[in-house]
Amino acid sequence: MRPLESGKYRKYGQVFLKDRNMAMYEATLFDIHEDTSILEIGPGEGSLTTFLLQAGAIVTAVEPDHRFVQALEEKFSNEISSHRLQLIKGDFLKIGGMSIDAIFGNIPYSISSPILFSLNRFTFSKCILMVQAEFARRMVAIKGTPDYSRLSVSTQLRYKAKIERKVPRNCFSPVPEVDSAIVTLMPLNLHSEAELKSVENVIRELFSHRRKKIGSLYRESPADIYEKRVEDLSPEEIFNFAASVEMP
Repeated sequence: MRPLESGKYRKYGQVFLKDRNMAMYEATLFDIHEDTSILEIGPGEGSLTTFLLQAGAIVTAVEPDHRFVQALEEKFSNEISSHRLQLIKGDFLKIGGMSIDAIFGNIPYSISSPILFSLNRFTFSKCILMVQAEFARRMVAIKGTPDYSRLSVSTQLRYKAKIERKVPRNCFSPVPEVDSAIVTLMPLNLHSEAELKSVENVIRELFSHRRKKIGSLYRESPADIYEKRVEDLSPEEIFNFAASVEMP
């Protein structure tokens, strides 16, 4: 099969992993055994898909570009025939939820946030994402650091997040302007999605005025956080406070 010209077909803002060793490493971040169910977001040319299948997984791959779907159907015809691989031509953000063992995805930079916050439709034990390095740093940032943000809090209220490895830009084609990183997410299940959604407006308000003290925004704030700023509070402290107040 002649590989697709990735630069020519960047309709969805993707860059494609060309480093086989990095794809192989990525596949080892979940304990795959025979018949492990994997959902892959945007397989592209199938570099990661290859190693997931070789490890014994049953893969459902969601790809929006019909040209890559056609190439994948040719490349993995045997795996499709044996029902080891199911290809879904469509937008990951629009497909229905499901229960699987793990989610993998080398995801487009432009829709990293929507993809991250659509994961709640799925039941899984671990998610392995390759994202822009700066986005990854914000996902895992702790209080009191420059990268600590609303993204940090929203991510960490839902998942135990860890940067596993930095991925240099020359591992991709076309070569992007920034480096990437592989992040693993493990669901915490500490709060329901309804509870997390209910505090989003307060958290947004706090971070839109991150240099202001909590007490200047919410006069009824508890004494122990009245003089603090949102960047001084942990995700759980922010959640507990946000759940106790109404938007002004």
